[in-house]
Amino acid sequence: MTILGYCTSSLMFAAAAVAPASHAASNAVVAGLGHDLAQRLCTSCHLIEPGAVNPPGHVGGPTFQSIADQPKSTERSLRRHLRTTHTNAMVPLEMPNPQLSEDELIKIIGYIISLRTQQ
Repeated sequence: MTILGYCTSSLMFAAAAVAPASHAASNAVVAGLGHDLAQRLCTSCHLIEPGAVNPPGHVGGPTFQSIADQPKSTERSLRRHLRTTHTNAMVPLEMPNPQLSEDELIKIIGYIISLRTQQ
């Protein structure tokens, strides 16, 4: 093997080893930004902290933890839910469309998915 071949192989191996770690770090950053955003936009109706449980008789939305732990909660389903208006004249207290930008959607969905305890 030539020196160039050895260096190329070593760099490819190093990049492959670092990629999962950098992806995990990126997910953690997005989740952290999503938490901060959810704290500003969602806490009037939702408990957003990890492990939070709604008290008996709670009339607001589900906790982010309970949303994250639902098997049907995927990035796609959360995106669809957050892009849809659920309120109408018959059900005025359902979740409104929060009018999130694409960047905000990515962050909040990333945070909710990061809460998942069931794999």
